Amino acid sequence: MGYRERAQEFLDRSREERRRLEEEIRTIGEIIERLESLLAGASRPEDDGATSPDSLSISPTLPFPERELPAAEGNGRIPVGEAAEAYLRNKGEPASLDEIFRALSGRPEVAPSTDLKNAIRVALIRRRPRVVSERRGWFRYAGEPAPS
Repeated sequence: MGYRERAQEFLDRSREERRRLEEEIRTIGEIIERLESLLAGASRPEDDGATSPDSLSISPTLPFPERELPAAEGNGRIPVGEAAEAYLRNKGEPASLDEIFRALSGRPEVAPSTDLKNAIRVALIRRRPRVVSERRGWFRYAGEPAPS
């Protein structure tokens, strides 16, 4: 591969990363606005409850509805690897380990782990070739392998 092709590939990856970061910045902006609204509403004594914490709840940003989560184990919890794979499958684009960790941490339906980030990493590595890691700390859903 020549310099021109490598440069174009780098440029494409950089644009993709920029789009991902812009989306993350938008999400953070929305969270900030919700928190500011919540704090402004809580500081007013005449608050009529219109800005209650329940109306401004911040939900984790899993890109799939609850009904599309994998089936839970016998204890009612989804294995970490299945939840992480479902996250990648429904996202449709590569995600960093940190992003997957943030999306899954604190969710009651995901099986608990003392080291969730490492559990996600190991589970995704074991799911090759369905999940691939093209660079350190990044994973993408590649799909089901072709039957041989």
